[in-house]
Amino acid sequence: SFCTLLNTEAMNKLLLSAALVANTAAIAPWEPPAGPPCTDCPNIVLMFTDDQDMIIGGWDRMDKTKKYIQEQGALATEWRIHTPVCAPSRSELQSGRYYHTINSHQITPPDHMSSGGVHHVDLGGKVFPYHFATTLRSQKGYVTGLFGKCMNGGCQQHDDEFDSNRTANLHQMGAFDRWFEGIGYENTTFFDNMAEGCEWPWNSTKCQTPTFPGGVWSGKGDGYDTSTIGNMTVNWIREVANKGRPFFAYVAIHAPHSPSTPAHWYKTDEFCDGIQSPRTPNWNYSGVHRSTCTKLPPSGPPPLGDEPVWWWDGADFHELISCFEYYDDKMAANVDNLARNRCKTLYSVDDAYSGIINVLEETNVLNNTYILVTSDHGYNLGQHMLPSNKFLIYEHSLRIPMIFMGPGIAKNSTIDLLATQVDLAPTILGFAGIDTPTYMDGKSIVANLITDATSIPGSVESHLKKYAAIARSSSFVEYYTQGPMGSHPTALDDWSNTYIGVTYRGDQGMFKFGIFDPYGPQTNFTKPYMYEMFDLIADPYELHNIYNATVASNPALVKMLTETTYQWYHCQGPACH
Repeated sequence: SFCTLLNTEAMNKLLLSAALVANTAAIAPWEPPAGPPCTDCPNIVLMFTDDQDMIIGGWDRMDKTKKYIQEQGALATEWRIHTPVCAPSRSELQSGRYYHTINSHQITPPDHMSSGGVHHVDLGGKVFPYHFATTLRSQKGYVTGLFGKCMNGGCQQHDDEFDSNRTANLHQMGAFDRWFEGIGYENTTFFDNMAEGCEWPWNSTKCQTPTFPGGVWSGKGDGYDTSTIGNMTVNWIREVANKGRPFFAYVAIHAPHSPSTPAHWYKTDEFCDGIQSPRTPNWNYSGVHRSTCTKLPPSGPPPLGDEPVWWWDGADFHELISCFEYYDDKMAANVDNLARNRCKTLYSVDDAYSGIINVLEETNVLNNTYILVTSDHGYNLGQHMLPSNKFLIYEHSLRIPMIFMGPGIAKNSTIDLLATQVDLAPTILGFAGIDTPTYMDGKSIVANLITDATSIPGSVESHLKKYAAIARSSSFVEYYTQGPMGSHPTALDDWSNTYIGVTYRGDQGMFKFGIFDPYGPQTNFTKPYMYEMFDLIADPYELHNIYNATVASNPALVKMLTETTYQWYHCQGPACH
């Protein structure tokens, strides 16, 4: 069984004692109330990390997760993130909507940094009211719990000047019965709707729980947030399983996001201490290098400039990449140290995930639970120059883990559908037998996942009668610069890094295609200053921009990729592929 296979020492560090479990309060009263409980719905557990890539080492040390989840389910081999930055990515996952559907009126390039891209998203008007957890709870009576990171700055009222509804507060909108929300590694204070004195409408000043050693939750992770989040999830599942309502757990761990602080029991590790950032061909690589860079688009300041300067200096990459200075030994050492610490933080994630599998088996609900494991985007560790963060159109920033496990999903299988996290909300609703709402841009892929319908929940069986497997020849990526993040020659984001694009797979090959327009949201990407195109079969590390050559040799292919990109950009709801 899973229980006997788990590493005892690691689990002892993670799991709660019976005495601590008994101290947990009952589920808080809620307004608005949940709907009638579904009697043939599965439980659903969504677990995801922050900045965990798939192809530059981020999945290497997830040994327990591979054994107990990936090998028991399906790995999505062509899964990419739609927007490689925190707040938009999470907003798209929660709402099932593409970036252009949820963006705010913030212009690009902004004159100041928007941390995590949060100012580019209309949380109050276009995200929070459409959270799929609210639908699970109101339509099918799910008991819902959130543990970890909900959004940059939290999911309370943001009062952001770029929000169309500045008073919206997800804490009060019927999404989750249980909130244990926080971002960090150590000494974090969580928004906790079970905290002493916390009452509806959950005043944030009374609904706080410190988890540092000596705090209220001392002993439930030894002050280390990843373990605390894992423990609180395990505790909650024990409390709600088999109580007449299906449950949904949203588990969002901050690791391995910088500063990538490992738990003290994983500070030293023989494997992680011996690694470095993968020296892939695109490491410390920028093609034709630029020495002259600008703080604003050469075509003029926002909101619009004059005619754009296109393909200037003959560079292979947009300015952010081609202007970055080459690494010296100190820069390389810093990147390698970050890679080692990221590796160590993921041991605790692996412990938490295996602990959650353990409690699902312990409570006899594993066979009626769908488990999804993923990340909010990939990463850069020197690939295409950037020493950290994400933001880029290239595979290391976009490719993420995506595992599905549950009834009817074949063990140790793969699915090669081109898809993004925008498809997760309709898929999760599909597991619960809920039709995809017309306001969602993503598509349910339940039918792509289920290969054996003989023992699936009734809700899934009903969904399969309405929704067939989907097929795609492309997936869509969309990114708006957060603003000046540092300065050249070591900037991490700038005006040049606003783009839309596709990953395309068809009879003519597999290509990455991007349209770069510094004023994208204002112009609807009709003033591109540059295009990038890569043959992902011949050039998997995206070293050689073949756009100019392909315009000359195969203009029909370029025309098709351009039209496909704009079709994605202008789609909404059922009109999206």
